[in-house]
Amino acid sequence: MIVVTGGAGFIGSALIWRLNTLGRDDIIAVDVFDESEKWKNLVPLRYADVFDKDDFGHMLSSDFLKRFGVDAIFHLGACSSTTEKNFDFLLRNNYEYTKYLCEKAVESDVRFIYASSAATYGNGAQGYSDDETNLETLRPLNGYGYSKHMC
Repeated sequence: MIVVTGGAGFIGSALIWRLNTLGRDDIIAVDVFDESEKWKNLVPLRYADVFDKDDFGHMLSSDFLKRFGVDAIFHLGACSSTTEKNFDFLLRNNYEYTKYLCEKAVESDVRFIYASSAATYGNGAQGYSDDETNLETLRPLNGYGYSKHMC
């Protein structure tokens, strides 16, 4: 079983589509379903189940990953607005939720694949290397970039 957070979004639904072309439909799509119409991205896709982001988070407090034989979590879900001013929201949504998912994956020996953003590099003055020894020199320019960089 594969979990794709942000599964109804543009990138998440493209990933599910690709997994479908590879013969995989044992997929759980996780997203925030609000008044947007991104749910339509799921209509042509094959997946086993779909969950609201918060509900899925609560389900992880049980032994969900092991019980359902989850092999990998592709974590693509986040607030991606670089103009979002509510840092409390970014902190909870982009950082705390990501940290929680990662901890649960590690506890269950599930591969955790996290998509971040170029926004973590700031203005590029320190380059665009993902070498962990250089991470402390990067200075994101906005709350979105910083919430992703914290992970």
